[in-house]
Amino acid sequence: MTLEQLQLAAEQGRLQRLALLSHEGSLYLVETQVDGQRALLHGDGLPAPRHFRSLEDVRRALADLPWPTIELVHLNVADEAGATGPVAGSADAAAMRLTVSLHP
Repeated sequence: MTLEQLQLAAEQGRLQRLALLSHEGSLYLVETQVDGQRALLHGDGLPAPRHFRSLEDVRRALADLPWPTIELVHLNVADEAGATGPVAGSADAAAMRLTVSLHP
């Protein structure tokens, strides 16, 4: 999902959830849930997920998004290898979660 698609989904009321997935090495990915489907945020025209280095990077990128919070999800490294999707199976259940404001 691109930032433009995310913006449109939020404006249309189809955005259900935003999650900031924290991985080892200060790598963060944004996972969206729109119409019940999960997807990672991608850069425009790029097939690979867009990487962020901090919560502040995400806040800057999503500053115009009409959505108040994002769920910071720290995955258990031991469970990541068995995950079948961005957040799936046991990794989803074992994750530590904290809801934070996108617009402090």
